[in-house]
Amino acid sequence: MVLLKWILVILHIITAAAWFGIGLRLTGQARTVLEADGDARRALADDGQRSVRLMNIFVVLTLVFSLGAFVAGGHFEAYGPVYHTAVLLIVILTLVQLFVIRPGWATLQSGVNSPDTDSDALESAKSRVAIGTGVGHLLWLILLVLMFANRLVAVV
Repeated sequence: MVLLKWILVILHIITAAAWFGIGLRLTGQARTVLEADGDARRALADDGQRSVRLMNIFVVLTLVFSLGAFVAGGHFEAYGPVYHTAVLLIVILTLVQLFVIRPGWATLQSGVNSPDTDSDALESAKSRVAIGTGVGHLLWLILLVLMFANRLVAVV
């Protein structure tokens, strides 16, 4: 059970890092989509959609691996309130990805593919993607601190 826990923790770390890394370029992708025209705009929107799809996969896998490590590590008896807070935040991060970033990009992409889309609607979609990604990265950094909080407190 201990080996399984550590395998899940390593997978959790890898998928969380992948989500964070892909998200770093997403806001720039949204801005670039709005700056381009024609086929280039559609190609950039499709590229961004692939990034969002990968982020969806990685954030869900991060949640699944963290819950798997939680179960393999001894459930509620083995972990304190800091870890429980982190579990809540990873659920919130997953919700931000699935209900803010993903729909924001979908609106941006559908607007790019429609010839009569209002530029304000595209700017709004870009803002939702940027805000969602920023909030997600902030949550991610808080989660990183919480994952090491018990070890940091023990050292001090």
